[in-house]
Amino acid sequence: MLLFWLQFRPQGPMSSNSRAPSGRTGAPRAATRTGPAGDRYSLSGELGGCSPIGRRGGLVNAVGAAGGGLVAALCFEPVGAGWLAPVAMALLWASVARAPLRFAAFSGLCFGLAFMLVLLWWLEDSIGWAAWLGLAGALAVSVAVASVGVRAVASLPAGPVWAGAVWIGVESLRSGWPLGGMPWGRLGFTAIDTPWQSLLPYTGITGTGLLIATGGFTFAHACSVFLRRTSSPRRTAAAGMLAGVCAAVLAGAIWPYHVPAVATTTVAAVQGGVPGDGRDLAGHHRAVTSNHVEATTALADSLTSKQRESLVLVVWPENATAVDPVRDPVARAAIEEAVAAIGVPVLVGGIFDGPTAETAYNRGLLWRPDRGPRLGGSGAYTKTHPVPFGEHIPWRSVIGGWSSRFDRIPRDMLPGQGEGPLSVYGLLVADAICFDVAYDDVLPGQVARGGQIAVVQTSNATFTGTTQPEQQFEITRARAVELGRTVVVASTNGVSGVIAGDGEVTQRATGEETATLVAEVELADRVTPAVRSQSVRSATIPAVAVVGLLLAFARGLRRRGRGRVPTRFERSVELPKAAEVGVVVGHHLPSGAGLGAVEPTSLAPVGGDPSDDEGSGEDRERVVTQRPSQ
Repeated sequence: MLLFWLQFRPQGPMSSNSRAPSGRTGAPRAATRTGPAGDRYSLSGELGGCSPIGRRGGLVNAVGAAGGGLVAALCFEPVGAGWLAPVAMALLWASVARAPLRFAAFSGLCFGLAFMLVLLWWLEDSIGWAAWLGLAGALAVSVAVASVGVRAVASLPAGPVWAGAVWIGVESLRSGWPLGGMPWGRLGFTAIDTPWQSLLPYTGITGTGLLIATGGFTFAHACSVFLRRTSSPRRTAAAGMLAGVCAAVLAGAIWPYHVPAVATTTVAAVQGGVPGDGRDLAGHHRAVTSNHVEATTALADSLTSKQRESLVLVVWPENATAVDPVRDPVARAAIEEAVAAIGVPVLVGGIFDGPTAETAYNRGLLWRPDRGPRLGGSGAYTKTHPVPFGEHIPWRSVIGGWSSRFDRIPRDMLPGQGEGPLSVYGLLVADAICFDVAYDDVLPGQVARGGQIAVVQTSNATFTGTTQPEQQFEITRARAVELGRTVVVASTNGVSGVIAGDGEVTQRATGEETATLVAEVELADRVTPAVRSQSVRSATIPAVAVVGLLLAFARGLRRRGRGRVPTRFERSVELPKAAEVGVVVGHHLPSGAGLGAVEPTSLAPVGGDPSDDEGSGEDRERVVTQRPSQ
């Protein structure tokens, strides 16, 4: 609230006898105009080219934005305070909505750095400081770009709504570009265990993020309107927007979307574990495969007769085998031993050879007890979004020699082409591998094509001991609610679990040791509104953002054509109210020059009510420009 008060506090009028401090005796002061609410706007800030915000204002904005970024990071694991997400957005609005564009960019960068450096701290612990700083810095730049967009549309009618679309539009862009993007830190992922979780089946990850952003922006906007005692219509509009956001959340809570189960079946997940400290999977890949074989064999011995009759699928994690099990005789024999023992298909996660010696696929492959591996078609899913610099090296021929770390990735993973869902004797299974779960084009698309349950095969071995596995598990929970599907997660050494379609975790493997999960899961055929509208939503929100930016640009050109409107940060001193005020730029006058008599030279209309904190131009004043007598 301190930031809101500093930014939006009303400025009381000064005495008519008060004088602005001057650098030298007799120096003319810059004229200002005063609005009905007593706000003071210095014209010399613009005419003289100096910063209209000032050092103190810029520092307040930067600190407030950085605080907002820290609050945003707290919305994710390990804290998981998702209810703070609108607060983070409100702090961002308070920092950028009334600032000049360059200050909005800087404040947005501060927000992004504080947010991403904390959120992605697991990269420093697992990969190294260069990867951590590089990725966090790149994502922070995207936040700065979004903040400039928020500032640009903030002055439009219903500015918070336009700003929400801009924020989510940039969020969607950086989730897919460049180099495949990075979807970590999306607002919609914070909805789990909050009052707006019930919106996920209706609006999806993207739409729920839009509501969170709009809600936070609207709250901050309402604070500015009411604290600065602006006109009644503006108060009514702000209250209406805030009521609309609250009504949407309330509607989701009153009418939660439920996907009915059409049947139940039994699915098992195996977490084999990784020897040593749990991070060197490649160095122990034979042992990892052996661990999963032994765990599956032990599972077969422990099943009850009822479980054995209803069991239809066993899920192994990503990288359960690091060599192509179709071509490698040792890996093939081990998998066939496990499949024969359990007696049902096993979804094997492994690295498969690509078309050349320098390429490979990260794939989930159905291995049947009667006919072996089911290659192609609905029997395999290939990871759609390989991780740059983790699973493939972009521009390897150019930068391959820059770091010895690149030598650890001898082959480039090729992306899948949108396969799925898998078919297991008539059961349709939507599959995602590791980071794929965070992308909107993987699981929702497979569910739209008939997926009745979903599985996530993941290997978080590299991130053992960090917060990354927990963050990914929470993303998976949000995805389960969006899809209205049970999601079975199998990880090499954590976090494995079973998540119901309402986001509840029904089973979870504790720790990083070997574990098996057996769960009776619900099958569903109905598709949620979020899945049905996925493609429309993905196109509409960025389009709305672009329209808002174009409107803001056109509005700026129109205002520039009829006269410059002083910014709200150009607060200086107040002159006595008069029908005409003089505009004098002191440093253009000869030394010792006085105001003397002035002669009106021009009359220009200026749009914008200075008490209107968003510059909507509801009222207008006429400012007379004058020049000093000689």
